Parts: sequence; C-alpha cells; structure tokens
Amino acid sequence: MHDAAHTPVPEDRKVRVRQALSAALDALRLAEREAEGAGADESRFKWAALGIVSALQGALVAALSGYETAHLDAVLNPAQSDRIAPVAVLLRRARSADYLNPPERVDLPGRSQRAVERVLKVRNSAVHALEAPLPETIAADLGVVAELVRDLVLVHPAFDPAPARLSLAGIEDALQRLLAALNRTTPT
Repeated sequence: MHDAAHTPVPEDRKVRVRQALSAALDALRLAEREAEGAGADESRFKWAALGIVSALQGALVAALSGYETAHLDAVLNPAQSDRIAPVAVLLRRARSADYLNPPERVDLPGRSQRAVERVLKVRNSAVHALEAPLPETIAADLGVVAELVRDLVLVHPAFDPAPARLSLAGIEDALQRLLAALNRTTPT
C-alpha cells in the first residue's frame, strides 16, 4: 500500500473522482476548441489530442477510483508514486479484472486500441515539440477516444454519478460539441 501522506494525489476516492472529472471537463473544452480550429489549421489537431488524452486520463482516474474498494495505488504511477500514472498504464488497469468489473471494465477492440495509440503519439509529439505527421485518421481517432471517455463517465461510470451531475452534464455537452467539430473537420 502507498503512503498517502507523501503524495499530492488525494487519498479520499470521492475527492479524486470529483477532481478527475473537473480536469476531464477542462481538457475536453481544450480539445473541442482546438478541433474546431483544425479546419483552418490542421496542426491544431495536436492540441486537440493533448486535450482528449488529458480528458481520458481524468476519466480513467475517476473510473479506477469509483468503487468503494478502490485504493489510491490504482491510479498512481509505479515509477513515480507521487503522480498519477500515464494514460497507457491507467488504460491497462481499466481493462483488467483486477481493477474493474463489467460493465465498467474497458473493452477495447484492436481497431480502437490502435486509434488510442495514434492519438497518444500525436499528443506526445505536441508535448515534446516533435515534428510528426498527423495520421490521416486523426479526426476519427480523436472520436474513438472521445467515445471511450463517454463510456467511462456517462454510459458505465464506476463511481456514483449523483454528486457529479454538473460536471457530467458539462462533459456530455463538451463531448457532443467535440464530436460535431470532428465530424466537420478532417485533415487534408
């Protein structure tokens, strides 16, 4: 078990869920704004990827913190125990029977897994200022990640949604606007 006194990540799982959902909403707003602007400048898809990956991280933290039996270790980075784990680690945990049960457990077909991996690669290129071509599938890939966020927080939440109604309503609206923007925008 992890020593919670030495981490900025809240020990209280309800606080963790609330903070994760708030962060996911903020990140979705970024993704939405950047996807909307990608029609005029496709390089903005990189920043949309940053937003949607951050939203996915928040959604995964909320899911992995949702059960009454959830422990702080479920969301911590094994390499840096005072930080939230990277999305790839959180996603692996969310797909494991060790952390979540159906229907909350993430079921990610191979095609969707590859879309998530492409979005992570685009996000990493933005964060590390690397020159990397956008995949032709970027808009669709961002949509796959958006749908995963929807599934984690709106369709099959592992947490009690009642205390988070306002955040969840904001997330639902932001997801609708993001998906609409992605449907209007495709890279050239």
